[in-house]
Amino acid sequence: MSKLLAFIIAVTAAVSIYSQDSSELNKRGLKHFERGEYDSAIADFTHAIELSSKLTEKPDTGLRKNFNGESTVDTNEVTVIDPLTAAEYVNRGKAYFAKGQFDSAVSDYDHALTITPAMTSALLCRGIARVGKNQLDLALADFERVIKIDSTLVGGYIGRAAVHQAQGDLAAAASDLNTAVKLGPKNAMTYYYRGESLRRSGNLSAALADFEYSIKLNSKLPNGFLGRGLVRLGQGRYEDAISDFTTALQNDGRITHAYVNRGFSYLVVGNAKAAESDFARAIELDPTLATEIAAGRAKIGS
Repeated sequence: MSKLLAFIIAVTAAVSIYSQDSSELNKRGLKHFERGEYDSAIADFTHAIELSSKLTEKPDTGLRKNFNGESTVDTNEVTVIDPLTAAEYVNRGKAYFAKGQFDSAVSDYDHALTITPAMTSALLCRGIARVGKNQLDLALADFERVIKIDSTLVGGYIGRAAVHQAQGDLAAAASDLNTAVKLGPKNAMTYYYRGESLRRSGNLSAALADFEYSIKLNSKLPNGFLGRGLVRLGQGRYEDAISDFTTALQNDGRITHAYVNRGFSYLVVGNAKAAESDFARAIELDPTLATEIAAGRAKIGS
């Protein structure tokens, strides 16, 4: 066997070991993420990235451009050993996003896009994080890039609709959401997002119809129940709203605004103890909600 062939076999074997170890860490990180154990997920994804990529301190700036021609946030150069690295960056970015660390999330999505510039999942996630940072023009660019890469991806239209809505262009938002529904007629989330847009626009009857259909398509998702609960709360149907918020939380116990709005509903019907419990849980999950809760309580008169 030649020395060159032996070297190639050795390198291939080493990469295979890295890939296997990295893959297992990525899978474990995803399980932590699903359970809401975000710090543990970040630790696993970080270790996976370390195994499947090499980070150097002096980047080649010619390679550090994303699809918009922008310099990426982080100055590290990524030399990829394993193509799974891009997915690991996206997964870690999602965990950072769940913790409200939007800058770290965007940095990870930048890394993923440096590796794979047309990675639509990274573009979608970065767009969402940029909405969280109120960088609406940058978010819009990400969602439009997704649509340009694949005009059949529902997420691109939903994301762009969210930006249009935040910018006050309700007609453009409605058009994108209608397109999303056409592309995903059996996708429960498309009806939820369109229903939420309708609810915010004041069209409660149409919003309710979308939320009900979302529930019909997938009753295991919390979103349809959350949306219907908000409509019922707005209609003064407090007991029905409490029932919907409860179902939403049974499906996913981390939805902070389900706790907040169920708490408000409990206050209105006179169940102060249950309301206090919901408010405490909401603030435990997201301390920034304390101001919103205080304002809501003052409005209710409690």
